[in-house]
Amino acid sequence: MKPCHLLAAIAVVSSGILSCGGSSGPSNTFGTQLTGANEVPAVSSTATGTVSLTLNGATVNYTVSATGLSGDARQSHIHVGPANSTGPVVVDFLAISPAPAGTATSFSGSFTVANIKNPTNPPLNPPVVTLDDLIAQIRAGNAYANIHTAAHPGGEIRGQLAAQ
Repeated sequence: MKPCHLLAAIAVVSSGILSCGGSSGPSNTFGTQLTGANEVPAVSSTATGTVSLTLNGATVNYTVSATGLSGDARQSHIHVGPANSTGPVVVDFLAISPAPAGTATSFSGSFTVANIKNPTNPPLNPPVVTLDDLIAQIRAGNAYANIHTAAHPGGEIRGQLAAQ
């Protein structure tokens, strides 16, 4: 093969390898399925829902939706805590974008580090004061989202957040 053809072949192969897609970097998309069985303690509810989060630089865009709730969504949060226990609120979705009334709801918005509430009583260890701190907790399987209603003030549906 002539040197110029060899260089052309290497360029084509290199281009193909570089454009194959995929990424060795961590995901910036997170989510969960919400059910009453995931609440602690479990709740008998036929409601279901989803939470989707996308990290985009210094902003997290979110969408929360649910159907079959026992009433209006009164609260909806991200908590830090493992799947088998409860934990403190670190982001309050409804303080950012109110949920429409009804047993089916969908709301979306975005939050930044300014919306993170680092609990101090008791304090989290490690503390959650930055988006990186929160994303690290999500990646570790130590954060969940839920929706509270009047009939279920501790939470009607919940799901552990994970990379998607």
